[in-house]
Amino acid sequence: MRIAVASGKGGTGKTTVAVNLAVFNHIDLFDLDVEEPNDRIFIKGEAEEWPAYRKVPEVRENCNACGVCKDVCQYSAIYVIDKAYPLPELCHSCGACIYLCPEKAMEEVDYQTGKIVRVKSDITLTYGEMRIGEASAVFLIKQVKELMGKNAIIDSPPGASCPMVESVSDADYVILVAEPTPFGLHDLKIAAEVVSDLGLKFGVVVNKHGLPFDGIERYCKEGGVEILGKIPFSKEIAEKYSRGELLHDMKDFFVQLYEGIA
Repeated sequence: MRIAVASGKGGTGKTTVAVNLAVFNHIDLFDLDVEEPNDRIFIKGEAEEWPAYRKVPEVRENCNACGVCKDVCQYSAIYVIDKAYPLPELCHSCGACIYLCPEKAMEEVDYQTGKIVRVKSDITLTYGEMRIGEASAVFLIKQVKELMGKNAIIDSPPGASCPMVESVSDADYVILVAEPTPFGLHDLKIAAEVVSDLGLKFGVVVNKHGLPFDGIERYCKEGGVEILGKIPFSKEIAEKYSRGELLHDMKDFFVQLYEGIA
C-alpha cells in the first residue's frame, strides 16, 4: 500500500509523521519534497546517488531563425535573435519544437535536473534533490516515483500545487497533517479539496493537539472527514525533531495509525 503524507502548508509536522510511520512499520520511505528534502536527517546509513536528467532541445547549425519553435512553445522557453536559443530551465520537455521545426534544426539532449539518492538503513530512503536554479520539481518527482514499489510511505512537498499533486497522484491513501490554527485550517481545506478532486481516500492527523483552537475538529466532523489521530503539542517532541531523533515513545501510535489505514 502506498500512503502519502501531505499538508496544506509547511511546518505542520508532515515529515515527523512520514518518517516515524515508515520506520516503525518497516516500510520504505520516499521523500518527494525534492526542493528541500530533509528525511535524510532522520534516516542515516550508506548512501548511493546518481544524476537525474530530462530531455531539452539543442539547436543545430542549420537553424535559420524562422521562429516556428518560439511560436509553438507554450512556456516561453525559446527566444529567437540570429537563431533559436532554448531556455532549459523553463522547458517542459514536450518536444513540440523539435517535432515542428521545418529545418529539423533541433535535437534532444540530456539536461541534468538534479540527483537521486538512496540511503540503506533499517528501511530504505529514496529522495530527489533538485539542481540549484531548476524551476520545476515535477520532472524529478516523476523519476523518483519510478523507483517506488507497491508498499511505500511518501513524504510529499508542502502546499497544494503541482509538486504535491504529482506526489500523491498514485497513492492508495493520503494522510493530511494539520495544525490547530486558523492558518492550518485554511490550508487543510485547500489540500482536502485537491485530494478529493483526485478521487483519493484521505484522513487527518492533528499535530500540536492542545492548542486553543477547535476549528480542525469541527471542520472534520461537519465534512465527514476521519481524524486518524492526534499528536500532542509538546516541547519534548519538538526537541527530539530538532535533534533528528525518532519518536520511540510514540511507536505504538504510528503502528496503530498504519494498521488502521492498511
